[in-house]
Amino acid sequence: MHEELENSLIELIKMSEGILSSDDLEGVLHYLEHGEYEMSFEGLVIEFYSTDKYPTNFNFKNWKKLAVSFGLDKESVFDENFWVKFNEWGNKYFHK
Repeated sequence: MHEELENSLIELIKMSEGILSSDDLEGVLHYLEHGEYEMSFEGLVIEFYSTDKYPTNFNFKNWKKLAVSFGLDKESVFDENFWVKFNEWGNKYFHK
């Protein structure tokens, strides 16, 4: 299960490389390299909702499932309002 989550996260980061700058992804990759997958994912999402951008082939249900797997629906590290902002950002995509 752990490897599956890591692989899912890596895939999302790869999808994001053409949309976010290397500076934006620096922290995301740092946490990934240190096995802090929930922090890497949270940082990735924060970069997106802060810039109101969306990754290629965005499927919010998959992103939400991963966020729940990382426990970010209950507790986050960087933004205490992460879960609310994450859902607002993801749901907004479907109304574009």
